[in-house]
Order: sequence, then C-alpha cells, then structure tokens
Amino acid sequence: MKKFILGLSLGLAIACSSVAFASGSIQAFLFPASFEINGSDIELNNDYKVLNVDGHAYVPIRFIAENLGGTIDYDAESQKIFVKNKTLDLTDPDYKGISIGNLILTKEGNNTKVTGQLKMEGVGSTKNMIGASLSFYNDKSEKIGDIAINGNDFGVDSQTFVSEGSGDFRAYSAVNLHIGAVNNHIISEAPSIIYENTKYNFTLKLPKSWEGKYEVVDTVSSSSIFESFGFIDKANIRYGGMIFSISVWTKEDWIKNGPSAIEVGQIYKIGEDGDKVFTLSPPGDVEYDVHDEKLKAEYLSMSDQINKIKTSFKLNN
Repeated sequence: MKKFILGLSLGLAIACSSVAFASGSIQAFLFPASFEINGSDIELNNDYKVLNVDGHAYVPIRFIAENLGGTIDYDAESQKIFVKNKTLDLTDPDYKGISIGNLILTKEGNNTKVTGQLKMEGVGSTKNMIGASLSFYNDKSEKIGDIAINGNDFGVDSQTFVSEGSGDFRAYSAVNLHIGAVNNHIISEAPSIIYENTKYNFTLKLPKSWEGKYEVVDTVSSSSIFESFGFIDKANIRYGGMIFSISVWTKEDWIKNGPSAIEVGQIYKIGEDGDKVFTLSPPGDVEYDVHDEKLKAEYLSMSDQINKIKTSFKLNN
C-alpha cells in the first residue's frame, strides 16, 4: 500500500506555509517527535517520518488518519486524497449486528478499489470470519459494480478492508450490503415479493415479511408538482405510518426544483423514463406510536429495508 506523506500544519493554517513551495523546492529537516492520540502513546514505524519545514511540523497523513480510526486513500486520476472518519451506518437489514462505512473508492487501472471499515457487535474480543458483498448502483437503480469482502479477523473494533471490482463505479448513487456468511455459516437471502405500479410501469422488490402489513396510498393533489405513492405500515396508520414514498416528477420540474428539495430533506433519485423522474423519500416526521414498543419495533424494522428497496426499482419494458 502506498504511503503518502502530506503536510499537516500544526498550530497555523496550512495557507501560511504556502510560501515555502513558491520556488518549486523546499528545505526540510527530520523532526524528532512522538505522538499521543486520544490519550494513547503511538509510535511511528520506519515507514513514516515527521518533517520540519520553515518551523512547521509536517506529519504523514496516513499515520494520523488510521490512528484516529479513519480510512484514507489516494486517487491518482483526480490527484485527490480522501480521508473518512464517520459512523459506520451501512447494514444488511436481514442480518443485524454488522455495519460497514467510511468507504473510499479510487481508480485502480480498469478497476475500482474500495477501502472501508467493518465491525461486529456482541462478539467480545473474538475474531470472526465474514463473507459479504457490496453492490453499487447509479441514480437509475442500475447496478454498476460490486466487490467481495472476505476475512477472518473481524470483531468489535473497526477493521479496514480493501477490495476491487471491475469497471469504474466511483460516481455511485447508492450501495447495498449483503452478508453471505458468518463463521462459515451461510446466510440465505431473505425472500421477497413484487409490488407493481401499472400506472407508471415500474416494480419494487419488497421483503416477504411485509406481506399483508402495508398498503399503498396515492397522495396526488392539485397543489403538488408531482404525484406520490405512500407505502404505509398499516399497524401504525393512525400515527401516519408512512415508511417511504415514491414520487413521479416531470424532468423539467426535477431539474428546476430537485436540487432545492434535496437540500431540505432526504430524497433520492431512483430512475427515469422519458420525461419522468422517479424519486424515493423517507418521511420527515415520526410516523409510529412512540409509547408502544411493539409498534415502534415493527415500524423501524420495516424502515430498515428502505435502502435495499430503493435499488430494486425497475421499469417494465
């Protein structure tokens, strides 16, 4: 793995040191320094050095990022360094306790390299075997790439993984996680049912566990610029019960109003057909009985499926 040593100015804004590079060369000295990160002493290995340039300390960014629990990689084509250190929030709704995140996608020849992190809950200090896959989709719900994730050292601490997939899918719009095996136990994919909208000629793949538990409500109104179909949890209908809605825009309306709609709330483009653009949105308010744990759990279990459902959108030919 390539090591990239970039300047991280300590104490002053990096812009203040830009004069040192104006002539096209710099004068640097090895800088003896030790590190304490979040209360722990961390030693530099022989791959890393700290430099002193015009009185500023420059440290290896990979060393800092990884010891802060993040991921880092460099994309040569765009000449950009990516660092991510967020909550791992991508899960498989059909297998609880495993989460993935901090994904960085870079070009690697004709492939896309994916760097990310995975952790498990409730396994103590044990190391576990996981076989999983990530599928990447564009904003038309077309799969544009996938990778495999395999390893034997996953546990409660975030573990970095690196994998490659065929093609260039860096500009993906959505990603799904599927857990295929845990400790050599095969995890079967959950069965599904098909919802078909004959008016706009599209289908969605819904969990079979939803059978008999949901209904679809047409929410078109004369004041709206688009027509929407709300998918409702029938058990929570008196509290709203909206799990998500599919909206149908004209392309002109989407170009004009879509960007501002995205700014104010969660809305995802999932397809287009001629002059029509299809989007999916979760509700902005609480739609279940907060005082009934059973109803709350049922609603949240159904809403966990939204990410998987939105990539199942298909137009019928």
